[in-house]
Amino acid sequence: MKKSFKQWATLIAICMAGGTIFKLAYLRDVFYVAMQEAFGFTNTQFGLMMTAFAVTQFIAYLPGGWITDLVPVKYLIPVSLISTGLCGFWLAAYPPFTSVLIIQAVMGITITLLFWEAMIKGTRMIGTAEEQGRMFGLLEGGRGLFATIISFAALWMFTNFGEGRMGLRATMIFYAIALCGLGVVCFFLIEKNDVEGKVNAKEALDGLVHVAKLPRVWVAGGIVFFGYSFYNGLSYFSSYLTEICGMSVSMGVAVNIVRQYLIAFIAAPIGGMIADKMGSSINYLKIALTLGTILTGIYLVIPTTMGIVVVVGLMLVLAAVMMTIRGTYYATTDEIQIPIVMSGAAAGILSIVGNTPDLFIFTLYGYFMDAYPGIQGYRYIFIAMMVFAVLGVGCCFLLAHMKKKIK
Repeated sequence: MKKSFKQWATLIAICMAGGTIFKLAYLRDVFYVAMQEAFGFTNTQFGLMMTAFAVTQFIAYLPGGWITDLVPVKYLIPVSLISTGLCGFWLAAYPPFTSVLIIQAVMGITITLLFWEAMIKGTRMIGTAEEQGRMFGLLEGGRGLFATIISFAALWMFTNFGEGRMGLRATMIFYAIALCGLGVVCFFLIEKNDVEGKVNAKEALDGLVHVAKLPRVWVAGGIVFFGYSFYNGLSYFSSYLTEICGMSVSMGVAVNIVRQYLIAFIAAPIGGMIADKMGSSINYLKIALTLGTILTGIYLVIPTTMGIVVVVGLMLVLAAVMMTIRGTYYATTDEIQIPIVMSGAAAGILSIVGNTPDLFIFTLYGYFMDAYPGIQGYRYIFIAMMVFAVLGVGCCFLLAHMKKKIK
């Protein structure tokens, strides 16, 4: 990949932004107990916080695609970062619950309407048609790397300011300052592409309508939907290791960090390169989803008394396969002949279809664990993951057939 300095700077800026912008919205994932003590919210209120974020996200995906085809990525990403950072300053003031709901809802808009599709379109514009797999793989890996760096920096802030109310406030202010600073940096680093800014509002809307009428775009969205549903089951493997396999909690956390960040950094770019070598992200996804199905199925037959090294090793291999899937399932739009000028609209449809599992998937997996305590609940999760993966393979075959008809 012979790229100019500006192109590499653009990719690095997008990775930095993508690895940081979600941290405030998902602060509870890492600092749940500290937030309970500082804000005094109940578990139900924390659930409502994430619901407020998810609802505005869901609403914003489609118009976000329209805006991304209307306004250059160079302007959208900085505005999204700075506006999200300002929300962080408000959150650090420890406002009442109603205000926190508003903040979460606003971040759903600043992150999704202004950033998400811009990130996808910006990445696509950097690479040629033969490089889409590795560009999106590098995006996923780069996001994982910068998410790791910024997370450990935030943890240092939290620890050094007392790990309580002050520590949490320092963490939120740190994220807010980092986002605003990144917004300025991204404005200067991100290159404006020649194809951007050439359509007016009506033309961008016409493009969105045109893309929405293409069945192949919805099938591509189906691949993201089933791949994302499959991937979300991986978050339950850490509790499987501790609850079923007897691993210590601290060791489980360590394995989770390796699975979530290090594996993403390594595996996603490799998966993208393999997809490009094969000449088709669609064909690669067929293989990866099939392999993921087989690896998940092993957990249905493997004895829980099997050595922990084997169980963890299998989980890390499965995580690596899943990260390659995440690194390539947005790379199909070029392959199915969606013009770059309409790639924001396509990303909007892929996102609204592909992220729909956020509305139900954790409830489904949680139900299995509550209704069937112990290993049986996990087995139902594994079976559901396999079903989603197989359906994803079916979408890949259908999209490959549609691709042939397009040619």
